[in-house]
Amino acid sequence: MLAAGQGLCYLILLALGNLKENIVWAEVWFFVAFLLYWASLAVLNISPVAGDRKGIAPAFPGKSSGSAPNAAFYITSIILCACCFRFILWLSAPSLSDDIYRYVWEGKIFAAGLNPFTHAPADLALQLFRDTEIYPSINHKELATIYPPLSLFIFRLCAHVSATVAAMKITFILFDLLTIGTLFLILRALYIPPVYIIIYAWNPLVIMEFAGSGHLDSAGIFFLILALYLFIAGKRAGSTVCLTLSFLVKFLPGMFIPFMLGKRKARQLLIFLLLAGVCYIPFLDAGDKLFNSLTQYSQRWVFNASLFDLFALIFQSSTVARLVAAAIFICVFLALFIKVMRQPAPVCQQSIISMVFMLLGCTFILTPVLYPWYLCWIIPLLVIIPNRAWLMLSGSIFLSYLVWKGYVEAGIWEEKFWVKAVEYVPFYILLLYDGLRGLRRETTLHE
Repeated sequence: MLAAGQGLCYLILLALGNLKENIVWAEVWFFVAFLLYWASLAVLNISPVAGDRKGIAPAFPGKSSGSAPNAAFYITSIILCACCFRFILWLSAPSLSDDIYRYVWEGKIFAAGLNPFTHAPADLALQLFRDTEIYPSINHKELATIYPPLSLFIFRLCAHVSATVAAMKITFILFDLLTIGTLFLILRALYIPPVYIIIYAWNPLVIMEFAGSGHLDSAGIFFLILALYLFIAGKRAGSTVCLTLSFLVKFLPGMFIPFMLGKRKARQLLIFLLLAGVCYIPFLDAGDKLFNSLTQYSQRWVFNASLFDLFALIFQSSTVARLVAAAIFICVFLALFIKVMRQPAPVCQQSIISMVFMLLGCTFILTPVLYPWYLCWIIPLLVIIPNRAWLMLSGSIFLSYLVWKGYVEAGIWEEKFWVKAVEYVPFYILLLYDGLRGLRRETTLHE
């Protein structure tokens, strides 16, 4: 019944059409789906609270929690429903984000033998590629691509098959489903009941961003989760290759490289550098334009920030706020790195997911830009590391899309203070409360 209710929400979102123009109703039905999702976790006795998971087996209605056939039924149902949810939103036209139109465009021009780092969509040299469906919907036409090489190769491969939004969306839905499969491997390796896969498989934000909007992050997330599984399994070379591929989809996972090099650091680092270098070879003729768009993005863009906005308010300077945020992140990074270096290899192998979780969390708290789909990077880790604050934020972050209301009605792109307050204040209260609760529990255990 809960799955049917969540599926109905996605059908209604599909029927709404352009979600930008119906953003209030889109918010309503998204949060109904999110409440049904949270209720599903409660029905299966899946606790999102850190420290409450140990020793608790999920309960399956009608039979004891130890009933293997019943567990298999629920797991199969979870996967089938997850696929249905994604299929429903695959049918929708992406409207909350127009990134996918750029994916299709850059796949087309790359397949035609042109360098996406050299030619921005607005370049007159690309007039022959302009159409009435893809080109008008591309954002920031004056900027060349910002995406790393593997993303562009994925775009190109998809364009060879079908240079359409539907084909691009199905590509990133497939990566999303591969992430679910890889999470099953991690759950088995860590002796966690496989039913916990529902935390990722049914998360409405994941479904909306990958099946609805078709964001490329699903590919980067898949390679990151596969890298973590291989690291846990002791396959360091394979782990390094997958982590490099994740980095080449989106630069974010690059910060995990020092934590996953293992004993043979020189060899693993060489694998990373060689693979990254080879993937950049086809684009080297762009010269200093390779990172031009990325530089502009990192210097100019601000959206849905939390602590960064507080720093900017205190110091009255966006530049100083970026420096303060960077300094805090570097301190956290170094503290975690020193901790990892002091750990024996088996302990490091077990704690790597916690390290990745903490670094991602620190990044999202301090970043000047936190689009809703960015948060999808941390959701797979919630399957392994319970945290209700981050799980709650995966719902409340959808409120940031209310910025479309003013933009559609009056052409004004303005974030509202009350939206951020509703989005972030409960998150930080819960994060702090659970953090202090965890410290108190650890102190009690040590005593």
